Amino acid sequence: MTLTGKEVLGIDAGTQGISIVLWCPDTRQVLGVGEAEYVHDYLPGLKDGRLEQMASYWSDAMREAMMRLRESVDAPIESVAGIGVTGHMHCMVRRNARGEKPWGCDMWNDPRGVAEGAELTDLFGEHIPARWTASHIFAAMRDPESQWDKVAGVNVASGSLVHDLTGEWVVGSGDASGMFGNLDASGQIDCKKLSLMDAQFEQGYAPLADLVPRVLSAGEIAGRLTAKGSDLLGGLPVGIPVAPPEGDQQSVLVGAGVDELELALSAGTSFSGNLPCSAKVVAESESVNVLSTPDAKTMLMVCARNGTVGFANYVKGLAQLSGAGFSETADRLTDLAMEVPADAYGATLLGFFQGENVAELPDARASLHGAGLELLANPGLMARLLLESPCMVMRYGLSKVEPKTGKVKRVMLTGGVLKSKGGYAPQLIADILGIPVATRSGDEEGTAKGAAVLAAYMAFKKAGNTDKSFPEFVKATCVGEETVWTPDPDRHAVFNQRYQIFENHLAEIRKGQVGF
Repeated sequence: MTLTGKEVLGIDAGTQGISIVLWCPDTRQVLGVGEAEYVHDYLPGLKDGRLEQMASYWSDAMREAMMRLRESVDAPIESVAGIGVTGHMHCMVRRNARGEKPWGCDMWNDPRGVAEGAELTDLFGEHIPARWTASHIFAAMRDPESQWDKVAGVNVASGSLVHDLTGEWVVGSGDASGMFGNLDASGQIDCKKLSLMDAQFEQGYAPLADLVPRVLSAGEIAGRLTAKGSDLLGGLPVGIPVAPPEGDQQSVLVGAGVDELELALSAGTSFSGNLPCSAKVVAESESVNVLSTPDAKTMLMVCARNGTVGFANYVKGLAQLSGAGFSETADRLTDLAMEVPADAYGATLLGFFQGENVAELPDARASLHGAGLELLANPGLMARLLLESPCMVMRYGLSKVEPKTGKVKRVMLTGGVLKSKGGYAPQLIADILGIPVATRSGDEEGTAKGAAVLAAYMAFKKAGNTDKSFPEFVKATCVGEETVWTPDPDRHAVFNQRYQIFENHLAEIRKGQVGF
């Protein structure tokens, strides 16, 4: 392999570890992958169920992942044309006046911020979820143990890594929208919102406007690699440009290369569907989150918390009983599920094992309705119901989206469901949604690839190219052989009936007629 120096790096900080890809814009190929897990899943010994990570976990793992990337590539990586960074959204990172990050970083799933999210929703006039950065900032400002008076900057995970690499305190448009909601007319974090938060406190805190990062749009240069950044990336030359840091959902959207009204669906432990659109939307509830794309357009997100988690745990349990491996058990269950009729013998599962925010039932638990002896005699039926439930939740979320945007045209699929034997799960998604579902070869590292595409677009603009807008560049870049699953009309007709039953059960739960 011969490298030209025109390649780019895509760095993805997930909730459990970091992936780095070396990607070639000319061949549109991933040339190598390096991965490393964090030293701890969460900071040990925290009280009250708190979930935090240290910013050093991410930078240490980035250093290790870069070493492994170099080992995976059959040529020395002497330089790259640009670096893109993406990270798990909504995390709260704080730095002090010396640029250090000595405090734990609240994760998106940390239990704090529930009351604060409700208050901010009233203050801002748009729905602010408890997991968003603003809610955790508000909670920290109220906590006398948080040392908020010593805070000199607040950011998110992707912005923290770019700060480590460049010394700049910035964030991309999409990740910024996951901090405080809709941006202002200039594309920055809305100072009116920040002032409303400041006004709730009499303490001598620094104004939030002085703490938040500067917001940049796709194509801009966030900063350049410093000596510290060079060391973290194994000696890459100082001065390499770094793209604006983005959220993982925005990077999934970019990596999928979708057009307006095409849903980029990452279907794994959770199901996250991201839809770019031209409509101006204000978030009204947890069913649909309103975010920004990297070029500051509207992106609507439907996130079903209970994705394949139920199916995976069912497979694990049966594998332990049978002594077979996970993959073998999953394939056998899928064979049995394929034989189950579309009406599933009249059984319906609401697989809300961890609550389900899309359905606005955050405290609900799973419930089974209409099951007969078939459920006991055929484990394939339970497998089918476990795979069906998150698809029904996604359809429910899209039913809240489409009146504002128009009909979703197709789904571009990534994630664990693509491992489903014979394409069973992708076909199920198509049949339930009534929308064609497609996947593209080479998208296995979809989030890191999205970060790499953002870096490639920055390099494209830096070279003086003006012939393509950001959406045009993404569409031309994210190409590959596609596999498409089209809805079966007869099965879709049955699923239309099943969806009405699903909605009726949701209504019963809200009325308290069915226990949680």
